[in-house]
Amino acid sequence: MSDLRSEILSADGAGIRVLVMDTGVDCAHRELSGAAIKSWKVAQGPLGGFAVSEDAGGDGFGHGTAVCSILLKHAPAVELHSLKVLDDKVRGSSHFVLTGLQWAIEQNFHVVNCSFGTGTRSFLESYKRMIDRAFCRNVWVVAGCNNQDFRTEEYPAFFPTVLSTDFGDVEPLALKRRAGHLVEFIASGSNLKVPWKNGGYRTISGSSFAAPHLSALAARLRQIRPAWNACQAKSALYELCCNAD
Repeated sequence: MSDLRSEILSADGAGIRVLVMDTGVDCAHRELSGAAIKSWKVAQGPLGGFAVSEDAGGDGFGHGTAVCSILLKHAPAVELHSLKVLDDKVRGSSHFVLTGLQWAIEQNFHVVNCSFGTGTRSFLESYKRMIDRAFCRNVWVVAGCNNQDFRTEEYPAFFPTVLSTDFGDVEPLALKRRAGHLVEFIASGSNLKVPWKNGGYRTISGSSFAAPHLSALAARLRQIRPAWNACQAKSALYELCCNAD
């Protein structure tokens, strides 16, 4: 496994298509200048239903900009796409998220970053079906967890085939593991200075920002082991972890 660790650390995500589902992205921010990020959005149609379409870009809150910046910092060669599923107050509907996940599967993204979750049980079956589809199509889903308590049930983090992470004071390309929990990983996400809207910055903590660190590792791993599925990815990532305190 030491050889695999070296391979992961020497990779950069080249050839890997990553989708960040969030509040959008501000490509005009100096931290993202020159980054070729394709922007999309989920919207409700005039006759009902939901669909994905191209978007002009932008981020009215800043959350998605921070997530995209972290991911590109640690996997700089990925082909990055941003899908707006949350509004400018970081509110969202599971209809938007599920539409986005279905589209991500249809588009054969390699890694999908979801820095959010919901505990609304009425959508549990719908999320389970979608995550199963992702697994069968070999789309790796990475998700953050509840920031107050990682044991609080939220989706998509609480599915075994999702790469789910809590946040902590961890080096950017390191992981800790809590064996025996559905949210198994702890990635860097404490007191991070991140790009925000209007060209600004914030110092912030949360699993939202641990998720793109894990997504960057997943992209590097997918680059060197393209045929592996999410379960094989987890097994490899376990070997990279130290145990949580």
